[in-house]
Amino acid sequence: MRRLGVMAATAMLLMGFAVPGGAGAPPRSGSADASYFIVGHGRAHGVGMCMDGVYYMAEDGWSYQDILSYYYTGITFSACDEAQPIRVKGRDGQIRVWTMHDYLHHLQEEPDNYPMEELKALYVAARTYTLSCIARNKHTAEGFDICSSGDCCQACDENKDITAYPNNNAAVDATAGQIMTYGGKPITAAYCGSCGGHTENNEDVWGGSAIPYLRGKPDPYCCRSPRYEWSATYSRAQMEAILNSRSETAVGSLYVLDFDYMRTPGGRVKTAKIVGSDAIKYPSGSLLQSMFGFSNTKFGLVRSNFDEYILVLNPNPRTAIVTFTFMKPDGTCSDAVYEVGANSRFTLKVNDLMQFQEVSTRVVSDLPVVAERAMYFDLAGRYCGGTASEGIPAARPRWYFAEGYTGGSFKTYILVQNPGGEQADLKFTCMLPGGATVEHTMQAPASSRVSVCLNDIPGLENAEVSTLVESTNGRDIVAERACYFDYQGRDGGHVAPGVSTPALEWHLAEGYTGGLFDTYALVQNPTDEVARIAVSFFKEDGEVIGKSYAVPAHSRFTIHPDEIPGLENAGFSTRLKATNGVPIIAERAMYFDYNGCGLDDGSCGQGVSEPSEQWYFAEGYTGGAFDTWVLIENPEEEAAQVTVTFNTPGGGASVQQYEVEPHSRFTVHVDEVAGLSDAEVSTSVVSANGVKVVAERAVYFVYSDGYCTRDGGHDSVGVNAPANTWYFAEGYTGF
Repeated sequence: MRRLGVMAATAMLLMGFAVPGGAGAPPRSGSADASYFIVGHGRAHGVGMCMDGVYYMAEDGWSYQDILSYYYTGITFSACDEAQPIRVKGRDGQIRVWTMHDYLHHLQEEPDNYPMEELKALYVAARTYTLSCIARNKHTAEGFDICSSGDCCQACDENKDITAYPNNNAAVDATAGQIMTYGGKPITAAYCGSCGGHTENNEDVWGGSAIPYLRGKPDPYCCRSPRYEWSATYSRAQMEAILNSRSETAVGSLYVLDFDYMRTPGGRVKTAKIVGSDAIKYPSGSLLQSMFGFSNTKFGLVRSNFDEYILVLNPNPRTAIVTFTFMKPDGTCSDAVYEVGANSRFTLKVNDLMQFQEVSTRVVSDLPVVAERAMYFDLAGRYCGGTASEGIPAARPRWYFAEGYTGGSFKTYILVQNPGGEQADLKFTCMLPGGATVEHTMQAPASSRVSVCLNDIPGLENAEVSTLVESTNGRDIVAERACYFDYQGRDGGHVAPGVSTPALEWHLAEGYTGGLFDTYALVQNPTDEVARIAVSFFKEDGEVIGKSYAVPAHSRFTIHPDEIPGLENAGFSTRLKATNGVPIIAERAMYFDYNGCGLDDGSCGQGVSEPSEQWYFAEGYTGGAFDTWVLIENPEEEAAQVTVTFNTPGGGASVQQYEVEPHSRFTVHVDEVAGLSDAEVSTSVVSANGVKVVAERAVYFVYSDGYCTRDGGHDSVGVNAPANTWYFAEGYTGF
């Protein structure tokens, strides 16, 4: 889980399905298909004594009695007749009568060069197990007492050259007649090759009643064995083919493979959950072990490097019914329906529904809501951080992006969602600083998501680039841009949705140049004329710094506030105005090491063309190592009386009042608001006196899902009204 108390609403009501379409772009891992990386630990059933653990315990000086007492709870050492006859079915099928002593000499369970205390423990367990088989009449009806199969009883070879095993023989002799008992009876002294770090309760593996001396317990010695860990890799096609070969596991197109659905106390898969386009199935771990040929049931999936969340704010006084539709590159879709409580914030982890997928999402609610997406990632072991973006309320045929870079370690992607029922023909017009342009075309199937990496387009090598994405056949689409980077040692990623129309004025509420923060304002001029712009920087103390620039036609232009006198070590907002009537696009990118403690990343936000009296944010968190900030720009001539309301998952709210001076930027540190020091929050910002403002929200974090940690920061621009529909072109739950 990302956080405690993630789910604020009721359980999922429905998973839905759709029909496939055409092929899309490969996932950003670079492979042609998603892969399932499976890692397992140990071999065999894991009940009783672990021979790999015994080996290293003996090497560390444990006596065989202490070893046996550790693995078998509450046992007593007793004596038996070493000369008693044993009927043994050999590998050749013949039944021979040996004394117990001779039978043990013919066992082939462990090599002769293993530590003596391990061999002694083995033969006490083997002697005891043999007597338990006789007492239980395990093979009496078949005319023998014990067989030679290690899968059924104990490995034994009637043709074994006993003289070649002097240490095994010495261990048999040294422990002659010694057995383990519980309640005066020989125990079922089960043992396995490798427990994978934890032995098992007998009933969790074999069923039946609990046996007091066969209790699972940690085995810190087993992990030193070279066979402690094993792995397997399957493409999505291979995984689906194997699962769909059996009725118990057939689900059609695979969405989620959950091996953690139900595990034994020792960590083995008891029951898995498989979600697909046709069904949801709950196979046993033993069935999956058999189907895939695994050595045991202690296995799991290597975790995704990308965790994706959709956050929903329901500002209404009654429950909203919200449908999440996930669209994949091949055109297949699935739905999930949830209830979101009145005046509350709700979190959906997309990985729980769409595993190892590139996915776009449409959110549809019966009541107007606000939706955002947050992602936390470690891409290729190189780019670690997080991104966030508000949803787009309507699909359009055209989208603009001022920011983009393909030089150095930067990788820039354009993500396009086609939510309609017909193919969209896409054209990308990439604009460079000098006015040159590069074009690229592709198709987006109906109800799909497609990706293009600008680094891979000829002519865009090592380029600063602004982009226009348009559907040339008039289909409405949704587009976002994602960048992954190592900026002067600050690695991470940022995402921003496109804007659908150029404008004469843009506002960027966030901006900071202090410490290890670098801020850039990016300007795109998609027109045929030079754009002349006046830029005003509104500082937190009310000082205004002005600059002017000329942006060539069909070009991308960069402003670096850190280099502007008066903006050193400053928090500020930015207003950009086109003074000659030529409309432009504006964005802001930031690269930082938050608090100078190695929490490095970057964030990005598209400009806002009009201030508003109200702004909404679905995302926000103050627990753990998360810091959340709300940034408010007042570009007007008089102070704004602002009411900020923080909604929590249970429907509670904290209401705060602030005054934002004219021509200034104001900052609210949500973590310091009374009662919000450890909370998931959605936020609304309302100007109570009619003075229009602009708001953004920034989050800095150390994120942990219990398996790995990712640090960084992300930013979202507010939306000025709830809506019934929201789109997210970007989304990824893979590697």
